[in-house]
Amino acid sequence: MDFVPYGAWQRALEDTFFSPEWDGHPVVMYVDEGEAERLQKRFGISVSLTEAVRRVVLSDEHRPYSAIEVYEASKQNSEDAPAVLPLLASSVVAATRMAHDGNRRASNYHGHFSELLSGRAGVLTSAQYAPVSQMWQRLASWQHQWGAYRGLCTIPSPGDLPRNQARIGYALSQAVLRGTDRQLLPKFFDVMRQRNAAAWPQPGATLAEGVRLWDQAGKFSAAFQNALSHPEFRPLVERLLGGLANVWDGSAQYVRPGTPRGELLVRLENRRLGWLARFPRAGARQYELPRGVVLRELGDTHYYAVDGLELPADGSLRAGVQLLGGGVAVSRPASSLVVLRQNELLDCRTSVDRFVPGEEHMILAGPGAVGDVEAVLEKAAPPDRERKPRQLSWLPQGWVLYPRVVFDDAVSLKEAIRDVQGAVLAVQPAPQFKAYLDGGLPLAPKISKRLYLAGGEPDVVLPDGASGEAVLDGQAQNPPFQARGVPIPLWPRGLGQGAHLLEAEGNALAFTTAESAPDLVELDHPSGFAATGSEAAAFASSDGGTALLRGADLGARGARGASRVVLCRRRAQRTLFVASDGRAWKIAEPDSPAWWARLSQPPAGYHFEVEVRGSGGWILQLRQGAWAVVPAYPEHPSFIPGPEHRAWAEAVLDAGSAGTGELWDVFVELAREVAAC
Repeated sequence: MDFVPYGAWQRALEDTFFSPEWDGHPVVMYVDEGEAERLQKRFGISVSLTEAVRRVVLSDEHRPYSAIEVYEASKQNSEDAPAVLPLLASSVVAATRMAHDGNRRASNYHGHFSELLSGRAGVLTSAQYAPVSQMWQRLASWQHQWGAYRGLCTIPSPGDLPRNQARIGYALSQAVLRGTDRQLLPKFFDVMRQRNAAAWPQPGATLAEGVRLWDQAGKFSAAFQNALSHPEFRPLVERLLGGLANVWDGSAQYVRPGTPRGELLVRLENRRLGWLARFPRAGARQYELPRGVVLRELGDTHYYAVDGLELPADGSLRAGVQLLGGGVAVSRPASSLVVLRQNELLDCRTSVDRFVPGEEHMILAGPGAVGDVEAVLEKAAPPDRERKPRQLSWLPQGWVLYPRVVFDDAVSLKEAIRDVQGAVLAVQPAPQFKAYLDGGLPLAPKISKRLYLAGGEPDVVLPDGASGEAVLDGQAQNPPFQARGVPIPLWPRGLGQGAHLLEAEGNALAFTTAESAPDLVELDHPSGFAATGSEAAAFASSDGGTALLRGADLGARGARGASRVVLCRRRAQRTLFVASDGRAWKIAEPDSPAWWARLSQPPAGYHFEVEVRGSGGWILQLRQGAWAVVPAYPEHPSFIPGPEHRAWAEAVLDAGSAGTGELWDVFVELAREVAAC
């Protein structure tokens, strides 16, 4: 087996289609003969893509792709894409051949695929193709784990594929749009939005018909136009157009890959909408953009305050916002729908990309989305939900609010969204391509991430379209799991201590349970680098009297400081945090964990933890009519007082007489200055 050229193609395809340059951009792995030749020349690979794959496909054996699966397993690394890209690219080449041969029936695909990799038709058959479709699902799952960092995934979920294309639909979906087609789509979307801005995003079927009528449709590739007119390709084209429209940033200009992308989020705090920016990884402390817009990093997070941008309104939400400058692009797709969920890190509600089954959401719907939202709620929400939407003064004109929306059944929700499409298509739950373990009570993560307390076993989440059939510790589950897209608890099954194996939907999930784990010994005098302010010493020492940085902390801490924890009393009337940088917010008291009920002696639960990141401050609690002020690593105030700090000042003055110390007196005096602004 000669895997040398195959490995070279793996690296070339990952660099071309899944590198961080695609951060925030939709990725379509379009590869035809011409594109493969260009890539071979660009990367200086000695053999063609087809030849590299032929050398490792066992055409005459029952499992022709087994050598590639073994090679993939030997190269497993969470950083790198699964080592299946050359075979998947070849499957896309076969799909482009089918699109050009004048006979585009799905049954003809395997003939082209077999000719491509074995030299003749009928050798690699549809009966042997299942491993290839599973490779597509593994690639999609890996890409989703990266969020938008390795490009926005356009590989359809199993539930989105027509029944007659259940296996080959993954390759077909990537064979529709060339790079030149994607560059033209922003201009087309802009035209369609101007035609009917109230109902944006529009269903894929509407967009597909719009392409046919557009006066510049002739600029699209012949392959795309042919796929659009063919009845077997048309459903895939519609789904692809709908998905791309839902992540479109609202600009008629194409932003090239390689431009760092940030998300513009809607924030809801104290009945007031605002903006936040979020980048997928750490960046500069501040970005200065055109028209006086400034992004300021919020503590030790990837979130940024947005100064100088008009607050969210009907026009900006439905038209989308794109900010280019300072070496970055920050955008929010055009949509008449905003879904908000509690952001624990910032202690406010922020907009999210997708619904999460079992979580509570708030839905803000514009005039063009109310009907779609009502239809989805009618089909998928619990019957006891609040029926009438609210019209509130702080909402954009014409918008309504649906509070406390929880979807308990992901499968019903996805089916309802597929039926309705439109704006809700963008926020359907993330597709699941493989089974995985979730939650549980980890016993000793430093020893093993798959070690759980006996009786605290994890839940299992099955992929989309799962049958529910599973084998647990050698026993077939009868009846099968009820696979409705939500976690299935394993702890009620009384598994006991020891190693366990769950086999479901082609995945083997192993974990271990125990009553206890050995204690890990900590050194009395650990070595590390002495920290002085924001600087660390150049040489390690074991001085126990000095704060020491060790291991990953040395690179992660820097001038920003590590996260710190403060204990708060439960059952206070109000709990607030006032930070040294002029921010203030309410702290929500978390519920006691559900797993406490399984313990023989549940904890008393007098306190809960609050994690302090970035700027320190004070915890203010109103208990039995009296304020208590607790230091949370306070620092000297670091902001210029202004009217925007009135919420901070009001909280400080309310608790003014309860605090003591010179630093608290500085806070109170500064709060009086703010109140006088």
